[in-house]
Amino acid sequence: MPHLTPLLSSFVLIFLAELGDKTLYTVLILAARNRALPVLIGSWAAFVVQGLIAVVLGSLLSLLPAGWVRWITASVFLGFGLLLLLRKEPANREDSTPGPTSRVLLTTFLLVFAAEWGDATQVGTAALIARFRAPLQVFIGATLGLWLGAALAVTVGGTLGSRLPARLLRRTAGVLFCLFAIAAAIKMP
Repeated sequence: MPHLTPLLSSFVLIFLAELGDKTLYTVLILAARNRALPVLIGSWAAFVVQGLIAVVLGSLLSLLPAGWVRWITASVFLGFGLLLLLRKEPANREDSTPGPTSRVLLTTFLLVFAAEWGDATQVGTAALIARFRAPLQVFIGATLGLWLGAALAVTVGGTLGSRLPARLLRRTAGVLFCLFAIAAAIKMP
């Protein structure tokens, strides 16, 4: 995405990458079983905290030469793409009844925070920060992409529940990550 701003590039890449990710699947399941607002707020808060961690990591990566960053970025995207394509299906989770708002919010925050730790989108955000050397724009774009994904997951979770094909979503994200890897590898510094 050579002609887009770091903010827009980050928004599009991170949003698309997150679509088939375990984090949004987790948010979708939580939304299917709980009230939407605490699930949405808990996930958004976790994405902000993980985004700030990605800013620190990306700022450290930006100290490396541009060629290294390009190949590190391509490698990270390819690795996560292959991981998504080759990973086995997780076991279905048990049904539960909705809990109190504060518990749902805290549970959502903790689950999303844990799911995003070292996740492809967090590492991808750090790589984009290193590549563009525009941490604020990448942070805002990536956060908005994650927030939009969470909002969609909450909406879909509240209406369709667990009837969505998680395998198809995950494989689509895997293919997208592999394409991002190719794009990062062929882009000149």
